[in-house]
Amino acid sequence: LGPVAWKQSAGRLDTSAPPLATANYGIRASAAGPVYVINRLFFPRSVSSLMNAAMPIPESSESDITLSGAETVVQVLADEGVDVIFGYSGGAILPTYDAVFRYNETHRGTDGVEPMPLIVPANEQAAGFMAAGYARASGKVGVCLVTSGPGATNTVTPVRDCAADSIPIVVLCGQVPTAAIGSDGFQEAPVSTIMGSAAKHMFLVTDPNKLEATLRSAFEIARSGRPGPVVVDIPKDVQNWSGPFRGQGVLPLPGYRARLNKIVSNTLDEEDAESFLAMLKQSSRPLLYAGGGVINGGASEQLRAFSDAFGIPVTTTLMGIGAYDTTRELSLQMLGMHGTAFANYAVDDCDFLIAVGARFDDRVAGVPSKFAPNAKHIAH
Repeated sequence: LGPVAWKQSAGRLDTSAPPLATANYGIRASAAGPVYVINRLFFPRSVSSLMNAAMPIPESSESDITLSGAETVVQVLADEGVDVIFGYSGGAILPTYDAVFRYNETHRGTDGVEPMPLIVPANEQAAGFMAAGYARASGKVGVCLVTSGPGATNTVTPVRDCAADSIPIVVLCGQVPTAAIGSDGFQEAPVSTIMGSAAKHMFLVTDPNKLEATLRSAFEIARSGRPGPVVVDIPKDVQNWSGPFRGQGVLPLPGYRARLNKIVSNTLDEEDAESFLAMLKQSSRPLLYAGGGVINGGASEQLRAFSDAFGIPVTTTLMGIGAYDTTRELSLQMLGMHGTAFANYAVDDCDFLIAVGARFDDRVAGVPSKFAPNAKHIAH
């Protein structure tokens, strides 16, 4: 279903409003790798990144629909395919909570099911971990909705956990009114300072005209590249603001998109490929060391095919579990401090270590100088 227009008086569906031109973002698997879906047209990731870079915030026009900031938040969530929210309410986020309730009431299915149910846990930390668990299980971006001050600070642990494990979530925090930021107001916390070092990215929305584009960019950042948590701090006056809803547009983010394009275009040339095959040919005890990047990159099938084609055993990290069937003969299960003994012995004994989607963290390579001591070559 496409976006809907709100009547400001009661938040009800306005069927007289013109349809919105929206950009629906998602990821689909294909033989050529992940593909972004934009307006039902399919573009390779590199092309879509360039397209997004050239998609600035559109200027306001007479056909724009007017929404409050809170309603804009909910409509962008709907555009991004969000079908559940985990959160705990508070004064600074109540406008958005009200908008969620109105949206669910006006879009309730014939079976009575709400399109975007709000799951209320015992506290905000639980909300963050529930959003993370949903993201891990579904592959979608988890959404957490909390209030300012202690509500936001309670989500620091799940945010940091998602950053470490490459889990895409978006945390929407209420904040004191823009004019009160920095005044030590009631339930105020320096969320941008705290979360800036814990999250993949942090936004503080002070210009309500950029709210919609900021939210769309938050989802793009959370799910692209190495996935991770993005925090959006939204002052209460921005939530109560009313303005045009454009239905499209993201922030420029030229540096981020340039890095993404560089990663996508970073392929082995013929000379490097020949060098890799030469090292593989020379080895008698090669070993594949696979991490969570294999799963995030949708490369599990390719990993299995490569392992089977050359008869190479596979060991995985904790985040890489599932990339290779542990019941197969070539599986050595998990390595590292909490892994199997035979996996660690295999790492010590291998003469060619092939690391894919892994980062040699301290739980795996506790003493780097002694890791894979007999390996003549390591390909990363």
